[in-house]
Amino acid sequence: ATETTFTPSTMWAESYAVAEVKFFRRVARQAPRDTSHLRCLQLCAGSLMGTVFSSDALKTVAMHLLNTIPPSSWSSRELLVRLQDIMWYLHGCLEEKRLDHFFLGNENMPEDIILPPAFQAAEPTNLFHRLLQDPAAHAKALRDFEELKDRLTRLL
Repeated sequence: ATETTFTPSTMWAESYAVAEVKFFRRVARQAPRDTSHLRCLQLCAGSLMGTVFSSDALKTVAMHLLNTIPPSSWSSRELLVRLQDIMWYLHGCLEEKRLDHFFLGNENMPEDIILPPAFQAAEPTNLFHRLLQDPAAHAKALRDFEELKDRLTRLL
């Protein structure tokens, strides 16, 4: 019956969801059993409420770090160091007003994650582009960052 519902004009939007799943599976295979990367994401994501930061922005920061910091460095005993790395990276992105999308135009993509040619050839997309155009939004993001940092400090 599948053949009868298919039409040649059907368009499928390209997505990076499969690549994201492959990336996190790859990290899970390479990371120590007592890994902290998921714990870092949970702690940070739980502290985002009421801030301008989305869980997607936080996940993007974590993915950039997971792609550059060796998996062996994500053990639970290094949880505080990795949380600090996440916060430093996020702060640097806020200062630059730039957070590049992880998959679009990323030249450091692991070889086992195959992306459509359009994704590979794309210019990196700045997820913080609104901060470039709106000084008030940038100031709010910096204040929210301080609040996020305070929440995590109190939590830990």
